Amino acid sequence: MYDLDAIRAAHPILEAARDAGLDLRRTGRRLAGRCPFHEDRAPSLVIYPDTGSYFCYGCNVGGDVIDFVGRLQRLGFKETVELLSASGADGANARPLPANVTRFRPRRGAAPDLSGDERTVVEATVEHYAGMLTRYPDVRSYLLNRGVALDTARRLRLGYGGGGLARHLVDRGLSLDTAQRLGLLSAGREAFAGRVIVPDLDAGGRARWLTGRALGDGTPRYLNIRVASPLLGLSQARLAGNRAVIVTEGPFDWITARGWSISAVALLGTHGSRDALRALAGFRRVYLALDTDGPGRGAALTLASDLGSRATVVELPRGIHDLNELGRRRDGRAVFVRSLHEARARMEESWQSPVVRDPRDRAA
Repeated sequence: MYDLDAIRAAHPILEAARDAGLDLRRTGRRLAGRCPFHEDRAPSLVIYPDTGSYFCYGCNVGGDVIDFVGRLQRLGFKETVELLSASGADGANARPLPANVTRFRPRRGAAPDLSGDERTVVEATVEHYAGMLTRYPDVRSYLLNRGVALDTARRLRLGYGGGGLARHLVDRGLSLDTAQRLGLLSAGREAFAGRVIVPDLDAGGRARWLTGRALGDGTPRYLNIRVASPLLGLSQARLAGNRAVIVTEGPFDWITARGWSISAVALLGTHGSRDALRALAGFRRVYLALDTDGPGRGAALTLASDLGSRATVVELPRGIHDLNELGRRRDGRAVFVRSLHEARARMEESWQSPVVRDPRDRAA
């Protein structure tokens, strides 16, 4: 049994990042640099020395030094703990990590590569947390303030990390070691406690991946399980049979679109990988509704160029940062539908199968 707190103390995340060869620049109490987990065109990685954590705002991954080193070295949780322990968990014989670590770039667009046991644990976790979603007034208020109706939350199987996960898994006869390997549990604690859970569902509606959004301004903002991030919502978009799809940036942008009965996927960042491009190539029309800040606009233009004539950028109203912000307006859906029509009018070719269905015909 390893003392995880001692391992974290012996290996400050800032030192691990610098030993890995990352060029970091200080901004107040945090440091920023280019993320090693994706092709980062602008500094997206933020290191928080005070909390011993990191987060990449480009690919939406984050965690502690164990998670960070594990992703760099392409190791599981147990193997990473053993590596850091061998480097001196008490700090007396600590060795710096090698600078030539293997870079891990998550594949997006394909289904997460899970074993049968892992799939079962992820599904059981989402089931457990979904049952807690409406128990807490502050969680209900958070969702409503972000324009998410409770029927939409239930349909998408959103949840809340309200505790009791380990007992739930044990009662189901499931492995706590598997849950720890996936990053759901850490030293007996629930990694996703206090977070809104957003799962990715397969064609049968079973969870195969999840991320957790901190309530308020907690860090990291999003925490993912230890599985390569998917193109969120892809299976459901394909299942719906639409020939067009909206591409959003973050999970709540995607939730907004789905709440409007619009077929959508989320990049979970601003990086469109080759796998994501191949997946999007299966749609005849791709409408890019990313954030309106610099990285979002740049990513949308890059994706439009890569996808060719099948893709176009959707212009959000002036002063609106992202789709979720638009979704908090009473007229948000109507405004977005007009923007979609304008985007389609700009495309070189036209066709008669719209991406937006009748509100009564809810997306699967």
